Amino acid sequence: MAGKPQKKAGRKKVKPSGPAACAVLWGLDPSSEKGAAVREVLREMGVVARTALPERLGDAAGAFARLPGFRPAPLPYTGPAPAADEFVLLCGLTDAQVNEFLARSREAGCVVGPKALLTPANRAWPLVRLIEAVAAEHAANS
Repeated sequence: MAGKPQKKAGRKKVKPSGPAACAVLWGLDPSSEKGAAVREVLREMGVVARTALPERLGDAAGAFARLPGFRPAPLPYTGPAPAADEFVLLCGLTDAQVNEFLARSREAGCVVGPKALLTPANRAWPLVRLIEAVAAEHAANS
């Protein structure tokens, strides 16, 4: 029977999963008590912790989350450090995971003040700009 070629059995197209859930951490040194506690909460939740280094503050927030189409900035960041001492950017977490992170952070005594979720609106922002905007909003609401 000539005609359409037969499909091979057992072969299905599988959509690749998106980037892994991660948290971008600024000012939370892994050797500090608070930095270690935040990383432990994230590890227990299966969320990858990524440390934002000063020279990478010019990278788009989406690059830290390893979103398709986002790459690190071609040159290291040389501007001023953000005024915020600490910051967490949660990327790819569900609402339930965000609530779990907040609850576990409170229980562990390692609540971070300024924090944000990666959104379509802020994913192209340089991380330093996002940290400054969220820290200013946090200060205004405190």
